[in-house]
Amino acid sequence: MIHYFLLEWKKMRHFRSFWLLSSLYIVLLPTLMLIPKSFKHIPKEIGGKNTFYMFPSVWEYVGYLGNWLSFFILGFLAVIFITVEFNNRTFRQNIITGLSRINFIKSKVIFIFIISLAATLYYIFVCIIYGTLHTEHIFVSKVIEHIDYSWRYFLMCFSYMTIGLFIGLITRKTGGALFLYLSYGIFIELFIRYVVHLKLFSGRTMHFYPINATEDLVPVPFAQMAQNFMDQNGFSMFLTPNEAIMVSGAWILIFLVLSVKKITSTDI
Repeated sequence: MIHYFLLEWKKMRHFRSFWLLSSLYIVLLPTLMLIPKSFKHIPKEIGGKNTFYMFPSVWEYVGYLGNWLSFFILGFLAVIFITVEFNNRTFRQNIITGLSRINFIKSKVIFIFIISLAATLYYIFVCIIYGTLHTEHIFVSKVIEHIDYSWRYFLMCFSYMTIGLFIGLITRKTGGALFLYLSYGIFIELFIRYVVHLKLFSGRTMHFYPINATEDLVPVPFAQMAQNFMDQNGFSMFLTPNEAIMVSGAWILIFLVLSVKKITSTDI
């Protein structure tokens, strides 16, 4: 595992886009969380500005912000570092020099696994710093009340990067892959879910799409309040945490299997 990670690291450490996107994630996650401090009026239901930063709600708010950053930054990163292999013809070079196709895709999966883990550890660090500075009375029970968000956050990061990896593999061109990734995440899936799927099927099946399931791993804060309202009116707005974990995990496996099949059938 370390060997494959180092193989990718040797490529990425000289790649400007890798450092640019990584730096954006590192800088934006804590700094964008400062925006609520400029709000003049906070709804009473939220409880005040410190609610965004104190334990245990800090896990939710930083996680939701990280959800957006992970979609754009980590997803972009996964797209770019697979398409650059085809653009620079290093995929062909790796195969010619003896690296099997399976080991090639294995190195990519291990790399995005490590990146997702690093992003999650940084998320935990930011939450602990903000929570410690803004919580008046700190108790262990309060700190770890929503600690489950941390490993759901990891699965979210890994899911976005897996989707980006697969789209990069089937498209190969960086510009086209980024456009398809953004289009699917922002428009295409919503169109299928609400315009097509909702008219053909009933029930909650419209939520079981890859991007939506990934988003629901770390949903908008106070999602439970919104869900309770929807339940009273016979409509479900979110997947439950367990459903989001199972569905996103299933999609990760599907995309990984499809990625392996794609790379084994790719011409060099």
